[in-house]
Amino acid sequence: MSLFRVLFSLLTVAVLFVQANAQTNTFEVRVANHAIGTIEAQRKINGAAKSIIIKTRIQTILSKVNSDIINEYNNNVLTMARSTRISGKNGDDKETTTSRNGNNYMIVLNGTRSVIDNTEISHCVGDLYFAEPKQVTRIFSETLGRFLALKPIGNGAYELLLPEGKKNIYKYENGTLVQVEVNHTLGKAIFVKNG
Repeated sequence: MSLFRVLFSLLTVAVLFVQANAQTNTFEVRVANHAIGTIEAQRKINGAAKSIIIKTRIQTILSKVNSDIINEYNNNVLTMARSTRISGKNGDDKETTTSRNGNNYMIVLNGTRSVIDNTEISHCVGDLYFAEPKQVTRIFSETLGRFLALKPIGNGAYELLLPEGKKNIYKYENGTLVQVEVNHTLGKAIFVKNG
């Protein structure tokens, strides 16, 4: 009987430890005050390894978009990122894979290859869902396969500068992401943290 108690106690501690090192944040996607989807962002840390998975599901009358981002890190350096967006519209789907090879990163964006030389990627857009980016001036976009400028604009808000002059605003309260304003092809969308 006491062996059972010891095993049960060890199992309980193990489960609680795993749960303590996994974090999930969910957001509601809104356009013009209408909920059109959800974002589930999950981060798992296991020693020197970290993974981030972000699943976006958007449904409107005219379209449906499923987007997934998977990032793998070792010692806080990106080793692999994969971003897919499936809309069902011909020519609108996107896939980007970023993989570390020595001091370089090989990026394949819809079949087109490019290389980023002599760098370590330590901050990606996916990280913005889990930590306020204090002291970070550039961030790697898993979807675009390139670095983007990031700057603080006050009151816990940060501006991510996108190609074509668009800007996304990430707002934090006490270090936690609470809202994102996204300027997208559909217009302006707001992601609001649940809970």
